[in-house]
Amino acid sequence: MSNCPFCESSASTLYAATDENRKISKDIFHYAQCSSCESIYLLNAPSDLGRYYGDSYYAIPNLSDLQKLANKDRNKILTVQKFARSGRLLEVGPAFGVFALQAKQAGFTVDVIEMDARCCSHLRDSVQVNVTQSNDPTTALVNMPIHDVIALWHVFEHLPNPLQFLRAAAANLKPGGHLVIAMPNLLAWQFARMGRHWPHLDAPRHLNFIKEAALSRHAKALGLENVYFTTTDSDARSWNRFGWQRLLMNRMPGKWLGRVGFVLGYLWSLAMVPFETKDPLGSSYTVIYRKI
Repeated sequence: MSNCPFCESSASTLYAATDENRKISKDIFHYAQCSSCESIYLLNAPSDLGRYYGDSYYAIPNLSDLQKLANKDRNKILTVQKFARSGRLLEVGPAFGVFALQAKQAGFTVDVIEMDARCCSHLRDSVQVNVTQSNDPTTALVNMPIHDVIALWHVFEHLPNPLQFLRAAAANLKPGGHLVIAMPNLLAWQFARMGRHWPHLDAPRHLNFIKEAALSRHAKALGLENVYFTTTDSDARSWNRFGWQRLLMNRMPGKWLGRVGFVLGYLWSLAMVPFETKDPLGSSYTVIYRKI
């Protein structure tokens, strides 16, 4: 049993989970929970973690379809624009680039760090942003220009060294710059009921989960003040729906029954709206820090 990667306190085993979402293997993955900050982290991350993503993890659209996706939900760029409207922006883990495209079209100079080679080619050639291919964003960030905005939309939980990245991000930001982090919420109403079957646990791809209060303590020590927090925006609401849909789909054998689970999960998510659309009970949180 290793100590908590966030506060180095002792921890105890919480869940033995499998890859329910993608079913790439039947391996069992063990999550522990810190006795102090209550963070959750994966004890036995596989050495070949890349195979738990695979090519099917990123269904890369053409530029026209990407533009439609970017137009459909502008919550992320509108949230960023409440605090910054121009300058140099870095997105870590952009996948095929919905937010990167939005940021570019909003007038930002956009850098991205992405590990997937196919996504990098698409981001460079179609989205036409500055691409750094790396599976180690902490090291990659050290050699990059300083930024006005650094954004991680559901990427922080994938990082094997989250606190090291937080330090690197704080060092890279300009004074007055902003760090945006969205990630699964351990206070989620769903999580309290689903436990190890919560789709947002997503073993073994999600390595670390930290409550906003604990993350903000670390950020404050690095000169980052919390200026925004929500678990009820459109991003969180979509993850609420995903949680119920994926939970039922994971229990339905075969393609057609999986589609039935998708529909039933959507209907059930509507009934859960009164419980999940109150802070801090949404399935994900978005927090923004300003560098003092």
